[in-house]
Order: sequence, then C-alpha cells, then structure tokens
Amino acid sequence: MKLKRIVSIVLCAAMVLSAFCIPTSAASYKPAYNTDTPVVIVHGMSQNDTYVLNEDGTWKEDGKGGYINGWPLEIDVMALVKEALPEMLMSILFRRDMGLTEAMKKGTYEALYAIHKDNKGNYLTPVEVPCYEYPMSEMTDELKEYYYNFLPLQGLADIIGEENIYYFGYDSIGDVQAETDKLNRYIHEVVLPQTGADSVRICPISLGGTIAVNYLDKYPEDYEIIERMVFVIPALNGSTIIGDLIVGDLSILNDDDMLYNKFLVSLLGDGWLSYLLNVVLRILPTDVLKSALGGLAESLVETAIVPTTILWALCPAEYYEEGRAKWLESGEYPEILEKVDAYDKARANFADNLAKLQATGCKVFDIVCYGGTMFPLCAEYDTTNGDGIVHAASASMGATFAAPGEAFADDYVAAGTYCSDPTHNHISPDRNADATTGLLPCRTWYIKNQAHEKLPLNDVALKLAFDIMCDENIKDVYSRPDVYPQFNEGRLTDMAYLYLAAWEEADKSTVGIAQTAAIEDAVKEVNKQLGKTVVVTAEWNEAVENLRAELVFAGVIEDTTPSELENFFTRFMASVNETVNSTANCFNSLFKK
Repeated sequence: MKLKRIVSIVLCAAMVLSAFCIPTSAASYKPAYNTDTPVVIVHGMSQNDTYVLNEDGTWKEDGKGGYINGWPLEIDVMALVKEALPEMLMSILFRRDMGLTEAMKKGTYEALYAIHKDNKGNYLTPVEVPCYEYPMSEMTDELKEYYYNFLPLQGLADIIGEENIYYFGYDSIGDVQAETDKLNRYIHEVVLPQTGADSVRICPISLGGTIAVNYLDKYPEDYEIIERMVFVIPALNGSTIIGDLIVGDLSILNDDDMLYNKFLVSLLGDGWLSYLLNVVLRILPTDVLKSALGGLAESLVETAIVPTTILWALCPAEYYEEGRAKWLESGEYPEILEKVDAYDKARANFADNLAKLQATGCKVFDIVCYGGTMFPLCAEYDTTNGDGIVHAASASMGATFAAPGEAFADDYVAAGTYCSDPTHNHISPDRNADATTGLLPCRTWYIKNQAHEKLPLNDVALKLAFDIMCDENIKDVYSRPDVYPQFNEGRLTDMAYLYLAAWEEADKSTVGIAQTAAIEDAVKEVNKQLGKTVVVTAEWNEAVENLRAELVFAGVIEDTTPSELENFFTRFMASVNETVNSTANCFNSLFKK
C-alpha cells in the first residue's frame, strides 16, 4: 500500500492525539491554562501567500485550477537557463563571458516580475495579501487546512479554542513599517473588539520576530495589553543569509570547493544528480561561472531586497552599515532608507524595550534551534551556529555558541551576563551553547539540530510553544524541567505518523503472524518514543527507521530508499566529480605558474 496521505492532514490528527502522549512522570501535573486571552500568531516567511491581481481586483488564475502567487513566487529555472543558453554556449566556445552575466541578470529580473517595486517600495504588479479579520473558528474548513498546513495549531486550539486564535496575515516581502501598523490595527480593531478581551498573547514566529521588534518600539503604549509574548525561532537580528547576499559575500563566489563540490550536494542531497551537475559546471571557465552567478545574485538583491524594507529588516546589525552604503546612500531610495533606518533604531532599542515590556508584568519567552550550520550560500556557513535559516545568536537574543559540532574549551565558564545565579546551569550539555549572554537565559529553550523550516514537524516543540503560551504555571525553564528541559534535541514526526497510519489501514490478513508481531513491537517503540518530551534523536530515528523497515518487509508500504544501482551510480559520479576537480585544479595551478 502506498503512503498517499498528505503529511499536513496526518499531522492535524496527530497533534490532537499527541496531547495525550505525556510522560508518566508528569501525569499528576495540573496546568493552569488561560483560556480567555486570545492568541495572535505573527507568522514566518512565506506562511501566508500573496496573489497577483487582475484589473478588476480578482485573483489571477494560472490556468491549472489555481492562482498565480506573488509570493512565494515559483521561478521556472529551466526557462531562465533556456533564455541565457545562447550566451552560455558562446561563453563555453570562446572561454570568456560572451554576455552570460548580463543575460543571467536580465533573466532573474524578468523571473521576479510579480515582486517588482518602485523606488518607494510600491508594487508595480498589483497583489493582494489575505489577512482574515476573524478567528480560525470562522474560517472555512479549506482555509483552516491551508493555514494548518503551514502551522499545525490544533494543539493550541484544543487548549483555548479556535475562537481565540487569530492568524495575522502580512506580506512577507512588504513594508516593515506598514505591516507593523497593520498589526497594531489588527489587535485593536479586530482581536480585542471581537473577543471582548482587554489583553492579548502574541506569538511571533521567524520573520514575525522582526515585526515584533518594530512593534515594541513603535507602539510602547501597547505594552499594558500584552500578557505573554512567545518568540519561536525569531529573526531578531536578521539572518546572515540576507546579510551575505546584500554585501555580496557568498561562499560560491569565494570558495571553489564549495562551488564545485558542496553547494549542489547540500541543496539536492548526496545523489548522483548533484555530482553530475557539479561536473557540468566545469564546462564553463571558473571566472565566467562566478561572474554569471554573481550577476544572478546582484539582480536578486537589486530587484527583491533593495526596495523591500521587510527584507532589509533581516539584514543583521553587523552587516547593516556596509549594506546601507552599498545600496541606499545614492539618493535613489530616500523613503526606503528612512524606513530601514527607523527599523535599525528599533532593533538597537530592543533590549531596553523588552525590559520595559516585562516591567509591565508581561512574561516573555523564546524557543531557539541551534547546533547546525547555515544555508551553504553564506560565506561562513559551516562555522556559524544556526538552524540553516536564522543564526542562533539572532534567535536567542545574543546567546554565545561554539561552531557547529564543536564545544567550548574545557576551561570555559558561563559569562553570566544576564544570569549569574550559581545554582543555574545555562551551558548546554554538549557545551555548544552559553545561554547566559542571551537577554532571557531563564526563559529561553534550545532545541539542538532542528532545521528551521521543519520545526512545525517537531511535536515536542509545538507542545512546548502551546504550553508556555497558555499555562500560567510555566514561568521559566525551571517550571517543568522533567518535561521541557532547557536544552533538548530535535526530531521530525511526520513520517512516523504516516507509518502508523499505514499500518492502521493495512489489510493485516495478508501479513504473517511473525511479521505482524515484529511490526506491533515496532509500533509500540514508536509510540513509546512519542510519549517522551525529552528527546534522544538517535533513539527516535532508530525507532522510526525500524518501523519503516518492518512495513517494507511486510509489503505494507513501498521501499523508497535508493536501489543498489542508484547507489553505485552515485559513487561512480562522485568519483568522476573528484577526478574532474583534481584535473581542473592541476591545470589551474600550472596556468598560474
């Protein structure tokens, strides 16, 4: 039987059931849930689509039963390559840039047509960003499924009801100042009047963290109405991905090993196609290839980032002055400059604003992913600690980290900047993180080796976020350390739920007695692991893999692992790639001499 269920649908049911999967050691715990205060979700990047409009204001259809997205924009990479093919062939033939760089710039600009803006940041192609001014309880089933696909909020709905969940929709590539004003209006003119409440709880996620930074600076009068603010993997000091793009410091332009060996493998996986494409890259002279890629990146920045203030908000403070000088000081973008300068000021005020917010009685919490590398486009991707998208120092409000996979020196002691209590231990068990330099060392939880975009597939992280949002008994990391330790490990539950569903639906009469017993044992182990909120990633992965293998052996699901032939071809292409690179490096060395 094939696994045909959509992951998001399975997760919807799984999140409801997982509320009962709590450790026995916590069975006597009685949460003090606040079920009266509405929660405003300020979503992350691309967790709310924008739509290109017709002249009459309706959403433009794509001819395939759907609508054309303004963002996230689907770019036809093959069409881009085809457009630049004549220049590419000429550059290969003459071994120099025969217009390829300009063709890549032009192609990138045209591919991004739906997000073209003028020098004031206004869209040239009309788009609409849905922001439904009612709670999730009033959404259609189709609309709920759409948003639950982005964020499985069913566990939160079980606690406070869908009538108390408001999903604030904003433009992920819009105006940070306008979207901040919109959030203020949304809270005061939609959430509070509809619920009759006099306060809110706010959950800024990822890019939503940048909106929150600006909101706290722009609307200090709202501090009194915020009961709790729970940041989840927030980009509070941007992302080094955006910083490196803006200043043009990219790994593929500076590091030949990254360009020819690692980049495509990290994007496409360790398969034969990655190595084949690496070999193909060698057809172009290195300087021509880098020039073309640099042109593509420059066009991306000029078209998408420069006129977009919310993306400027993702430029880390340490990159801002250089990026500002490079792109905004020519006088071409005076209104953009004014807005991003205002955001930079808000970011500089964040620590003070956070202290003032907490002085009103608001409880502020943070959930951070750490321990991994950054997206390989970044210049220092492998030494910058993060979750692939947001560097950990940004998400953690300034905590200190060793490089991914490394540990602090044996004589390292916690800096104690924001917590010097000798009874507290805010250094991670792997000695990779020191939470004491973050603004909230006692109210920040850390999840190791969890990819940023896959956090919604981590049931423990979701439970943690929902509980600290609603449970008045959770005041800090010491409130429930046996259930939610400050330092935990990551896991993904999507495939586990799919395998469990596959066995539940299987025709068990076709499975032998011994094999049925083996599968049932594997199911018990997965359920046992699901009952744990203190995660040991290796144990979890082993349990899920064992269940998958047993189901494959019994013919319940298909085996999707690479065949021996595919593995052989991958090894062969890796060897070819290594040989080609070695040969090219030798020729380059001789040429330089």
